[in-house]
Amino acid sequence: MIPYSFCPVCGKPLSEGVIEGRTRMFCASCGWVHYRNPLPVAVAYTVNRHNELLVIRRAHEPAIHEWALPGGFLEEGEEPHEGCLRELMEETSLDGRVERLIGIYHRNVDLYGSLLIVAYKVVVEEHERMAPNHEVSEAGFFGECNCPQINIPLHRHIIEENRRLESLAGVAGKPVF
Repeated sequence: MIPYSFCPVCGKPLSEGVIEGRTRMFCASCGWVHYRNPLPVAVAYTVNRHNELLVIRRAHEPAIHEWALPGGFLEEGEEPHEGCLRELMEETSLDGRVERLIGIYHRNVDLYGSLLIVAYKVVVEEHERMAPNHEVSEAGFFGECNCPQINIPLHRHIIEENRRLESLAGVAGKPVF
């Protein structure tokens, strides 16, 4: 995100200074402080009843043409699990249910700056039809042996973290993706 240069309250140029122990932009005229908070994102580690993983190929930046897990920015007033399911629905037309939280992560990315990512395991019914939207060029459910390579480090980490959590939970007899 492009940092503020001018105060959004009074329009005066911002100054840089240490406020509350951090370097921040602030308005010397009215006192407004630019707190650069992370943008909230939800990611859906989505499986069907065969424990196949849903992966999508991104049609836009960031990570255009890369295989990824569905997800996106939360909207105002939206709980993270609601945003996760909304993003899944928007990107694939699949309706799922959140099974559990996988983890909460912080990343800095060039395009958006600071992100706070909440990842959930989501289960979808097999009978549903997938219809990717304009953000997705391809999508499908894959078993571990035929899954496309996922190059986005956080998405690989979410997959590994889910594997670890399921291993700890002792999911006996069930394939762990």
